Amino acid sequence: MPCLHYSNRLDRLIVPLAQELDKRNPFDTAEIVVPNFSLEKWISLKLAQYQGIAANLSFITLEKAIYQSLKNSLQNRHCELLKQETIQCLLMDILREKLMTVNPVWDPVRRYLSPEVDINSEAAEHRIFQLSGRLSYLFKEYEYSRNEELIAAWNEGRNAVEQQLLGTESWQRTLWNDLFASEGKLTFFNQNLNDLNEPELQTELFTLPQLYRICRDSQKNHVSDQVDPVSGPETGPLHIFGVSYLSRFHQNALTEYLAHLRDIHVYP
Repeated sequence: MPCLHYSNRLDRLIVPLAQELDKRNPFDTAEIVVPNFSLEKWISLKLAQYQGIAANLSFITLEKAIYQSLKNSLQNRHCELLKQETIQCLLMDILREKLMTVNPVWDPVRRYLSPEVDINSEAAEHRIFQLSGRLSYLFKEYEYSRNEELIAAWNEGRNAVEQQLLGTESWQRTLWNDLFASEGKLTFFNQNLNDLNEPELQTELFTLPQLYRICRDSQKNHVSDQVDPVSGPETGPLHIFGVSYLSRFHQNALTEYLAHLRDIHVYP
C-alpha cells in the first residue's frame, strides 16, 4: 500500500520528501509526480535549501507514471495512449454524421449545431469543434471518476442516470458507443491494425483506463505471453507530491497495480 506523508502545510512536506530522497543512490533519478509543472521549480528550490543540492529529479504527471508502467508490463502488443486531441477529431467526424440523421435523440445537438438563425459554415464548424472538445474532456472524466456506474451501463447499451430516451445522457451514450463500442470507430481502427503483417505498424490506441483494464484482465486470465507485471528494469520509489485529489481510477491504479511494482509515497 502507498505510504502517506500528511501535513496541513505543503512546505512541511518537503522534509519527509527530502528524507526519502536521501535513501536513494545519488546517481539514480527520482520520479516526482506533480499536479502541474509550476510546482516543479518550487520543489527543486525547497529541496536545494534543505539538502544543499537538488539533482537527478524527474517531474512527471500521474498519468504518465501509470502509462509508463503499463506499457512496460505489456508484451507482444504495440500500444499507445489515445490523446484527447485524437478523441476530439473522431468526435467531430461522428457529430457531422449525426447532423444528417433524423433520429429525435439528436434534436438537442442539431439545435445547437444547426440553429434556426442562419450561420455561415465557418461558425457551424467552430461549434462542432467546441462541442467535440468539451465532450472529449467529459468522456475522459467519465472514465476516471464514473467508470463503474456510468461507462459500465453505457457498454451494456442502457442509461445509468436518465430514464428518458431523448435526454442528454442518451445522445452522449450513443456518441460513446460510436467511438469505443465493439463496432465503434476506434475499435475498427485497432482491428484493422491487427490485420497488418508488419508488427511495427500494429500500434493500437487506447485510453489510460482501457490500457489498465487490459493489463488487469490479462493478469487475471494468466495470459503470460501478453503481460508480465515484473518484467523490465527495476524501478525506484514513486513520489506523488501536492496532488490533493485522486479519481477512482487513479486510486485503483495506484493501490491495485503500481503499489505491487514499486514503493509509492504520497505527499498530499
